[in-house]
Amino acid sequence: MSKTPATSSSRTPRIPRVVALLMDGMWAHDLANVIQVFGNGVPLRGQAPCDLSFASTGRSASLDHGLSAATTPLAECDTIPDLVCVPGFVDPCRAIQSDETDETITWLREATHHGAQIASLGTGAFVLVAAGLLDGVRCTTRHAFSAEFRRLFPAALLDEDSVFTHDQARGIWTSAGGASGLDLCLSLVAHLSGPVVASQVAEAMSLWNPRPLGTRSDAFDMPDTPEVERRGRDVEQVCKIVGADLSRPWTVAAMARASGVSVRTFQRHFLEFIGETPKEWLLAQRLELATMLLVQTDLSMPVVASRVGLSGADALYRLFVAQLGESPSSYRKRFSSQ
Repeated sequence: MSKTPATSSSRTPRIPRVVALLMDGMWAHDLANVIQVFGNGVPLRGQAPCDLSFASTGRSASLDHGLSAATTPLAECDTIPDLVCVPGFVDPCRAIQSDETDETITWLREATHHGAQIASLGTGAFVLVAAGLLDGVRCTTRHAFSAEFRRLFPAALLDEDSVFTHDQARGIWTSAGGASGLDLCLSLVAHLSGPVVASQVAEAMSLWNPRPLGTRSDAFDMPDTPEVERRGRDVEQVCKIVGADLSRPWTVAAMARASGVSVRTFQRHFLEFIGETPKEWLLAQRLELATMLLVQTDLSMPVVASRVGLSGADALYRLFVAQLGESPSSYRKRFSSQ
C-alpha cells in the first residue's frame, strides 16, 4: 500500500477509491450490494460513482453457492483506499480462524492508519473486531450471530437494536446484515460522493426512501391488526405533511397535533413504525434537504437554514458539525463541483 495518497485537482474532484476486502466464505449478496452502489455506472451515464476494486490474500475469493470473485492480492494493492468494505460471512467464527486472517487484518489496520473509512456488512464486523478496530466502538452485526460476537469480543459495544452504525471519530461503519447492507452502502456513497450522486444511485435502484442511520431493527415487524395498520398510516401521513413543508419550525408537539394524539402516544407510534424518534427523524430530514440545497444552489447559509426549518446559520452549522463532522461551507466546497 502506497504511503502517499494521490492528490486531486482543484477543478476535477478525484473519484473516491473503494476496496471490497474479500475472504473465502463471504456472502455474494453482501458483495452484490457493494457492487450495485459503488460500481454501477448506469445511473450516472456510464461513470461509476467510485473506483471499485476487489482485494484478497490471493487472486480470487470463494463466495457462497459456488460463486467466486477475481481479486488483486493485498501485497499488490499500491494505493490508499478512501473506503474499505468488508462483506459478511456464512460462518464468521470459522472464517476469522483461517489462514487468510493475519494478512487481511494487517492490511486492514494499515488502511485505517492511512485514513481510510472502514465498513462491515453483517458478519464482516468479525474481521473488524478481530483487528481491534471495534474496541470501545458502538457497532452491530447480523443478529443471528450477536451472542457469539458478544462472547468472543466483549470490548466491542454491540448494539443489537441498530440496523447500522457510524462512529464518526474513528471512521467505522457497521450494518446488521441482509438488506441493511444496502442502506449502509447508500449512506457511504453520500458520505464519499455527495447527496446528488447518492440520490441518483438510489433512484436507479428504485429505493426512494433508504433507511436512515439510527433506524432500529424492530421497526420492520409486519402489522398484524387493523388498528396497528391504522397507526402506521397515521404516522406515514404526518411524515408526508412534514416532509412537504420542512421550512416550518416543526416540533414533536406540532407533529403529534397533526396526528391527533398526545405527544407521548405519537412518540411511541413513531418509534414503532419508523424505527427512530420523531426528533431524530426530523433532524435527518432537515439535514438531507440542507445538503441538497448546499450542493445544488448558491443560497446563503441563513436562507438554507430557513428553508429547512432551522433558526439560523448558527443552528445549521451546529447540525452539520454534529452529524457530519464538518461545516456547511466545507460540505458545499467539497461537493458543489459535481
